[in-house]
Amino acid sequence: MEWLKVLKEDVLRFLKEKEGNKSTLEEIAIESKVDKEDVIEAVKSLEKDNFVNFERQEVYLTEDGKKEAESIYEKHNFVESLYGHQIAHALEHYAMKDMKKAFEVASSPKKLKDFKEQQVGFVVRISIDNPMILSRLIGLGFAPGSYFKIIKKREDFLVVESHGRLVVLGKEVGDGIEGVETFEDSSGRTA
Repeated sequence: MEWLKVLKEDVLRFLKEKEGNKSTLEEIAIESKVDKEDVIEAVKSLEKDNFVNFERQEVYLTEDGKKEAESIYEKHNFVESLYGHQIAHALEHYAMKDMKKAFEVASSPKKLKDFKEQQVGFVVRISIDNPMILSRLIGLGFAPGSYFKIIKKREDFLVVESHGRLVVLGKEVGDGIEGVETFEDSSGRTA
């Protein structure tokens, strides 16, 4: 996922949460935990998309921006109700259709260790209490709605491909990720 797209969505959500749907570049940079130059790049792109206006160091939502921000905000609140605030910030950037698909098929998942080598799956649930590990997994693309392929299985670890990356998962982490078999490859394309 492109970092600028993520930052633009964060800016829209943040502006939606602010009274009057406006803020300064400095406030956005602090909230987003990025450099002001990155915020400026995101704001300029949002301005081209007609989602924000930028005048006198203030950024505010346009009517189109309010609609887009509302969509992001609703997705954020939906995910937050299921997984909590921190996870919502990471998952809100995935397409809602992918997230809905994950929740629809979640009735018969199995643990990653129960998949066979070369088998492709779709993540439907992550049950990991450690927020550091959970954040890292989501950063690697292991979130509800993402595809994976089991490359190698050993008793104490798994080698998994997701989003074009090979990742080694320890047994405990692999036991905390559940998915369902699919006929698409790990990039989400039909095999």
